[in-house]
Amino acid sequence: MERSEWEVTWSNSLCVDVPEMDEEHRQFIARVNELNQAILESEDKATVARAMELMLSEAAHHFAHEEELLARWAYPDAAAHTARHAAIMAQFERVMKEFADTDISFVWALKGLRIKQLLVEHLLKEDMKYRDFLRGRAGSPS
Repeated sequence: MERSEWEVTWSNSLCVDVPEMDEEHRQFIARVNELNQAILESEDKATVARAMELMLSEAAHHFAHEEELLARWAYPDAAAHTARHAAIMAQFERVMKEFADTDISFVWALKGLRIKQLLVEHLLKEDMKYRDFLRGRAGSPS
């Protein structure tokens, strides 16, 4: 598969220094790239829907896991972070409904890109905050 300009590349700058979270984030990036590829290759609606649903299912699992860890670490912004997860999931649900309600492939692409944007922005902005918190603490995050 040829590398696309839409592909998101994992790098150490995306690491939060918690191996289990970093692995889940790597998986997110892989799912984002699978969705991008399905859209770029003009796959049918069912294929794009499966890619989106898999990514969202994994996001829900990851968010729950992350929230559990943030509570364990006594992260001071845990409640706000959890609220951001809930807002993202609500946006995902709206996007998926809009996706289901259209048969126009251009709209599928827009909806898929919106989900990608929400996930990547959350990783780059919000998850880096708890990374910085953990780096500022003495000892290991576990």
